[in-house]
Amino acid sequence: MSASGNETSQQLADACAKGDRRAASRLITRLESTDRAEALEASRAASTLPLPKQTIGLTGPPGAGKSTLLDYLVGLQRALGKKVGVVAVDPSSPFTGGALLGDRIRMATHRSDSGVFIRSMGSRGASGGLAAAASDTLRVLGGAGFECVFIETVGAGQTETEVVSLADSVCVVQVPGLGDDIQLMKMGILEIADVFLVNKADRPGALELKEQIELALHESPGETCRARRMLGAAVARAHRVPMWTPPVLLVSGLDRKGGDEIVKALADHLAYLAAPELSALLRRNRTAREIAWRATRRFGEELGHALQPGGAHAALADACAEGTLKLPDAIDRILEGRP
Repeated sequence: MSASGNETSQQLADACAKGDRRAASRLITRLESTDRAEALEASRAASTLPLPKQTIGLTGPPGAGKSTLLDYLVGLQRALGKKVGVVAVDPSSPFTGGALLGDRIRMATHRSDSGVFIRSMGSRGASGGLAAAASDTLRVLGGAGFECVFIETVGAGQTETEVVSLADSVCVVQVPGLGDDIQLMKMGILEIADVFLVNKADRPGALELKEQIELALHESPGETCRARRMLGAAVARAHRVPMWTPPVLLVSGLDRKGGDEIVKALADHLAYLAAPELSALLRRNRTAREIAWRATRRFGEELGHALQPGGAHAALADACAEGTLKLPDAIDRILEGRP
């Protein structure tokens, strides 16, 4: 069945499973819909599809050359015979809802490749909603047969940190000369990376930046294993989750250098995650986070309506505004289901 526009979301999901790219595109559009009922129906349909075999997050500061590097990484995966998806996330437009992607993803090399699917997503200011939509999009692409999917973010805050945490492996791109080397440790960047890619390796300072990152990893070994951090210290200790130390690689997306090392690092990390006990723990952890994202967003929307004049909790808002009820007490009443 070819997508024509009149199908239900479940019919689109079924078509995705048969490799229909147009159905995949239409279903993703519904996932991003501002019509809550339509987005929810699309999410339910997407949940029936499998995740990709490998999801790779790519994040880093603006100007790090992520677009060119991503073009290179996609080519490396295509050379291995894999169908590749790209989800480019723009979480930086909370006020207008407009995408700031522009020409950030050029990907000219692969736009005509039937084995590559490229999609841009904007947050419209909703981090929890973005995380849920991105997760559902991964399932759509996995169901459509794309074995390896990249998630690219602009690397500018908590929102995309949540999104990139959906990835099996996270590559953090750094580049010498941006003036943020000293800020590296303050950004929490060591906490989200499974692989560091020092891009534009021909530039002065590239080797020094690599050594700086490696020194930071050596000095903070307990804080640099993303899988352990996601599970929590207590769970990691109880299940004896092994450590993973992120490799730091000198690469060049423009000059197409470092590819063999990148492929090996990603394969090694995927093998690390494939240990049965660790795989099961991470799958449960991800499921729990997804429930939290989705429930928080839906509860927030419903509560916002309930606090409006005439809503079920309007009296609580009035009492707090008048000073006759304290905010913590109002919150307790809401959580306890009391008016």
